[in-house]
Amino acid sequence: MGTSSFDRRQLLAALAASTTLPFASGLARAQSFTGRKLVSSGFGGSTMDIIQSAVFTPFDKATGAASTQVPMQSAAALARMKAEAGNPQIDLFQFSGGQEAFAKSEGLSQPLSGVSRLAQIPAGLKDPDGHWVTWAVIAEGIIYRKDKIPTPPTSYKDFLKPEYKGHIAFPAITNGYGIDFLVMLAKAFGGSEDNIEPGFEAMKQIKGETIFKAASDLPTLFGQGDIWIMPYDTGNTFKLQQAGLPVAFATPKEGSPAVFITACVAKGAKNADIANAAIDAMLKPEAQVEIARTMRWTASNPETKLPADLTGEVPSVDKLAQLDRDKINAKRASWIERWNREIAR
Repeated sequence: MGTSSFDRRQLLAALAASTTLPFASGLARAQSFTGRKLVSSGFGGSTMDIIQSAVFTPFDKATGAASTQVPMQSAAALARMKAEAGNPQIDLFQFSGGQEAFAKSEGLSQPLSGVSRLAQIPAGLKDPDGHWVTWAVIAEGIIYRKDKIPTPPTSYKDFLKPEYKGHIAFPAITNGYGIDFLVMLAKAFGGSEDNIEPGFEAMKQIKGETIFKAASDLPTLFGQGDIWIMPYDTGNTFKLQQAGLPVAFATPKEGSPAVFITACVAKGAKNADIANAAIDAMLKPEAQVEIARTMRWTASNPETKLPADLTGEVPSVDKLAQLDRDKINAKRASWIERWNREIAR
């Protein structure tokens, strides 16, 4: 039996509708955010501006939402989350110090919902119950002066090379990176979080080198030319490069310790649906490439393919060293006391 021209038009219209249905439903979903506001915590300064440009501005343009970040560091953000429990004024929280786990344990966050890219994130970078996800990683490793060390370092053991004596700097153990350096020295020489002795023994061999307190010391240390090598992160390496200093980042063979940049939704958030959609946008490869380009943070989504000019400066997620933060935190006080006694003086 033949098909009339009217039937053909109906058939073509039905086919056209079926092929555009995903776009149409996405458009309807985006339009539902028009005129609505999303409030997120932010890290302040240029970091917050870059995240706004790379994530929230494209998200707002695509969905019609109006996103704003409130500048506060992670500890202050958690305090705000606790103070507003039951009536949150901030929908989405970003953390960098493990506060997301405490928020979950205190019933301050809620499971993520509708975050389609959550399944793409490795298990070690997200909560098993779906309360939070790591959307970027600050990778630690070795910063070195290319004009003084032409062959890139490959291991934390390199800090003990005799040719670097008098040209090494490392952070005090009160700096989180100082703790991580101690642990990675232990791992490099056969130890672990449970056996920190090799770390202290290695550190004793360089205890006469320059010890500094904060990232703000880096430009002076490298700028004077006496410091050639130190343990720190990709983001600060990039800042030094932008300041014109001849430094580069190397990923040690023992792996790069990681600072997780996480996101979670406040329990009872008025705009939880927008917050979940924004977190999905954070995990979008295009956003993660832009974050890698502008801050040298590692992408948490393994499906993100970095351009060739970034692959040497930003470790991939499979190069990260997973440290046992619970064990480290449990032993931190005793390690600091020992460090003050054996290393700092």
